[in-house]
Amino acid sequence: MKNNKKRRLLAVIGIIILVSMYVLNLVLALIGTDWARQALKGTMILSIAIPILLYAFLMLMKKNPGGNDEEELTREQKEEIYRLMEEKEKEGD
Repeated sequence: MKNNKKRRLLAVIGIIILVSMYVLNLVLALIGTDWARQALKGTMILSIAIPILLYAFLMLMKKNPGGNDEEELTREQKEEIYRLMEEKEKEGD
């Protein structure tokens, strides 16, 4: 469940970045100065690179669904673990 939230957040961030870069591309194309042409080339390259990187990150998250996040145990599960540990200690004594 946490992984879905991370994927969704990454997708939303990617959409925001891409939309802002497309607007920047439009503005830079309309300005027409030498600096704007150079910046336009850079933003066009990033317009291709960012979706590729986002896709790669999403694929990595799909391959590693658990990530480093450990799922939270419910109170009942924790109590069961403690009970089993106590039983194990009593058997060892």
